Amino acid sequence: MMIISLLFVSNKNEYKYNTMYNLDYIVSSAEIECHDNIQKISLPYKVKTANPFNIYIDVGKYINRTHQNITMFTRFLEFECYIDGKKIYEYKVSDNSIPRSGGRVYHVINLPDNFKDENVLIKFKPKTDQIKSFKINKIYITNSEYFFIGVLLSKDILGVILVATLIIVSIMIVMFYFMDRGSGFRNKRIFDIGILCLIIAIYYATQLEIFNYLFRKYYKAIYFLDFLSFSHYSIPMLILVRGRLDRRFDKFLTASIYMCIFNFSIQFILTLLGISEFHNMVKYTHIVLFISYFVILMALIFSSSKDYPEKMSMLLSSVPIFLSLASSLFEYWTGNYDSLSPILLISLFVFVIIQVYFAINAFMYMQKESLNTRTYERLMLTDALTKLGNRYSFEQKLEEIKKGRDDVTIISSDLNDLKEINDTYGHSYGDAAIISAARYLKENFAKDSIYRLGGDEFVIISYNDIDDEYLEEIKNKEYFVKGINKQIKISFAFGKSIYKHNSNYELDDVLEDADKNMYIDKKNIKNAKKNT
Repeated sequence: MMIISLLFVSNKNEYKYNTMYNLDYIVSSAEIECHDNIQKISLPYKVKTANPFNIYIDVGKYINRTHQNITMFTRFLEFECYIDGKKIYEYKVSDNSIPRSGGRVYHVINLPDNFKDENVLIKFKPKTDQIKSFKINKIYITNSEYFFIGVLLSKDILGVILVATLIIVSIMIVMFYFMDRGSGFRNKRIFDIGILCLIIAIYYATQLEIFNYLFRKYYKAIYFLDFLSFSHYSIPMLILVRGRLDRRFDKFLTASIYMCIFNFSIQFILTLLGISEFHNMVKYTHIVLFISYFVILMALIFSSSKDYPEKMSMLLSSVPIFLSLASSLFEYWTGNYDSLSPILLISLFVFVIIQVYFAINAFMYMQKESLNTRTYERLMLTDALTKLGNRYSFEQKLEEIKKGRDDVTIISSDLNDLKEINDTYGHSYGDAAIISAARYLKENFAKDSIYRLGGDEFVIISYNDIDDEYLEEIKNKEYFVKGINKQIKISFAFGKSIYKHNSNYELDDVLEDADKNMYIDKKNIKNAKKNT
């Protein structure tokens, strides 16, 4: 529906601009001199010849002689333009130039201010012996601004929107692929879809007249991008299919990828050496494209739907591509069209949308699984009561320390008088005391790792040097159990030991020392209470 609407808008815009800018300055008739015969023709017109030919147009009824240009689009032709018997424009291609055939070029020819003869002579000369017919497109006599807005923009609006959409989608997909490293998704499919979008966009941009007009000075680069993208047209789809269907077809899909690369490489070398050029070898690219898509089709047809659930979605979205490609190749070989059909662009666009849909579904599934995994890992590593690290998490941290090269401070801690709290007030108060103790440790060791090993036992691991005065300060602060209706004071016993990575003293020995120091501190606290 969107595409049909855009086509309607495109036609409506063309009519509106033709009226607004008075673009009835379209040369619709001319005379052609070919094979010593002169005849009247209507433009556009296909000239079936490999020899030079002349076109005569009467510009008198089209111009007001102020700021007027002749704008025309040529394919594989060089020409000279005459008025009043004087040459006012010449387009010649050197035999050493790339492309030697002249490529497809937009020409803007400035008419002189004062001329007498209103007949313009254009002498055309074919620049390739591989083409036996040449299309003479409509010729426009108007200002550049009017031509750009009134003709090109309204004519190519659908193509511009689709190409722009593909480029934006491609950039977003590739950026997402490289930026999304944290989730572990990194599905290669999403990257392949992005590259497919980019190649489609580049090829069809080179086919749009508005693109050729805007960058007419760089027609050689457009010519190269045209055949570069055309030669690699099937590669992203081959990569997209490979590995997702029956593995027996992977070697054929891989061979097709190398065949596409080899085809372009040979043509590129021959073009650079001046032996041939891309356009003269396009039939070989057609053969390679046909074989590539045939391999894709066979892989889709003969893969089991049961074993490969993606088969049907890929097959259904690929059928329009195969049909439009076959139609495009047929039209090319019968001389009715000189590039791939726009229908193929729409088919590929639909295919991309479907693949993006399935890629998003796969991503959402992976995100859900990743969330479940992270939740499970968090539960596995977290103490349920205090939300601190548990013993399993603590053991993982010890392994990390052993493999590292950092010195660490290990503090063993024990909550004093927990048994008395449990016996006096009940275990719910004991749990509240443990939770409050954990909160107190987190407040005072905010940058360090804290673990509850069980009961009232805690361990703090710090990469900083924690002095004894700070521990004494924490011990002497008054802190009460939170969330209960009684005032119960809690206190800690601490034991510190330092692990040096370059020392012969093992980490287990350091832990044992920290425990011993903690029990000494606990004993001292009890003795102090007895004495008071």
